[in-house]
Amino acid sequence: MRLLFILFLFFGNVSSFNFLVFCPLFAHSHSKFFATIADSLTDAGHNVTFFTPTIVEKYRNVSYTKSTKDVVHMKPSKKLKEYGEQMSTGDFVRYWTEDSTATEIIPVVRIFQKMYNEQGTVMKDNVGILNELKKRKFDVIIFEAYIYSAYPLMDYLEIPTFIPSVSVAHDTSLAIEIGEPVMPSVVSDCLSPFGDKLSITERAFNAFMVPYFDFMIGYPTHRSFKPPYNPIDIRSIVPEASFVFLNSNPFVDFPRPTLTKTIQIGGISVDSNELRSQKLDETWSEILKLREKTMLVSFGSMLYSKDMPFKNKIALKNAMEKFKNVTFIWKYEDDSSDEFAKGIENIHFAKWVPQTALLADSRLSAFLTHAGLGSINELSYLGKPAILCPQLFDQMRNAKMLVRHNGSIELSKYDLGDSEKIVNAFQAILFDSSYAKNALKLAEQLENQPIKPKEMMVKHAEFAARFGRLPSLDPYSRKMTFIEYFLIDVAAISMVVLIAVVFVITKMFKILCNKTSVKGKIE
Repeated sequence: MRLLFILFLFFGNVSSFNFLVFCPLFAHSHSKFFATIADSLTDAGHNVTFFTPTIVEKYRNVSYTKSTKDVVHMKPSKKLKEYGEQMSTGDFVRYWTEDSTATEIIPVVRIFQKMYNEQGTVMKDNVGILNELKKRKFDVIIFEAYIYSAYPLMDYLEIPTFIPSVSVAHDTSLAIEIGEPVMPSVVSDCLSPFGDKLSITERAFNAFMVPYFDFMIGYPTHRSFKPPYNPIDIRSIVPEASFVFLNSNPFVDFPRPTLTKTIQIGGISVDSNELRSQKLDETWSEILKLREKTMLVSFGSMLYSKDMPFKNKIALKNAMEKFKNVTFIWKYEDDSSDEFAKGIENIHFAKWVPQTALLADSRLSAFLTHAGLGSINELSYLGKPAILCPQLFDQMRNAKMLVRHNGSIELSKYDLGDSEKIVNAFQAILFDSSYAKNALKLAEQLENQPIKPKEMMVKHAEFAARFGRLPSLDPYSRKMTFIEYFLIDVAAISMVVLIAVVFVITKMFKILCNKTSVKGKIE
């Protein structure tokens, strides 16, 4: 018994680490992603604190974590609350009809950056809470890579190891910072509206987007929360990250070269077995029984169906009305549907829908979605065919990413006013069985992937906690010049040598020809 007690103490001390997951409340999908990371580490037996300062008030009362009970909140300042309200009720309506790629989205990104900077100020003004956190002696901090206020927080709490993470599939800026090849000729950034087959103008856009973004936005200036409040050189610290976690899955995303420290954990927040075990209540179950096929229509939580152009509503309504044997469940946020669709029996409007439970139900035939990454992951793991209609941010790339698996169709938001194009998309996704077959094939691959995302994340987080920062994973290529990295100097020298060799051979050949000619004349 004494031996068992000693072993218990020994393994308890070496196998349990202290993690801080820093997750300001400003977006639902972001919070869900980081809460899943926290819960996964908690379930693995570690001590996890979910530090979640409020930015957007409507998310304050949402319980994002399940097994992680150590949740620390922080109230926003008046200024931060205003930023939160601006992001929550921001002017996103215009993106129903306007582009939202990297060059057009810069004003919104500036607002985000001001919001994160103010979050840093709020933390600095609440050192009492930070001092309580400091007592936990964290081994690792995990945070969204572009929330740079995490760096002065890490500095103040004296956390030795950090893992920047992104809740999108691919962040070119982060890849460049850690020295990962970015390949703009075939791999698009999260804010690029392209896939992997690019024209020369699209490749040029990819190549110059990040430098342009860096020039226009750059890194913010953050200072230490401790006297003498020295500036923190974030750009030089980022490459020291032990690992980076991406909400990307190599079996779904575009293939690309990655570093050892890049860990793709896409789908970590999707537990397909748990989702399939969900039961719809009687009301929703009866709706699914009404007709032979049922399609869910939802455009997410940032752009609302109620705000789309009226001609788009009419076009969608007209298209749905043509499919008498199909029930359309349309997430619509107010009662104005009576203005354009009153009396149409096969459309069921709802201000809220149990999306995951519906997607997991075999009676749901297809999904028309905005292509947010959360919905993309759910579609991929549950094997549902879909029409992807991206609106803004990373949704354009997400759509291209999933369509290449041949289980989905992309419909441009600019075609939502064209009833005929909508009808063609509905006809294909509902009645061409190849889409359902390919969607199920992808789901089967994800179900049987060699290492599950959750296991991969936990193992790498534990490794980082045990061994700290890992300079051996920092590629020397990050320190090379453009000329060295792309072998331009080698090519130039090789060209000079080749030219010299050709010149010498040509000269020798001319001399030989001249001698032969003179000899012939003498003879």
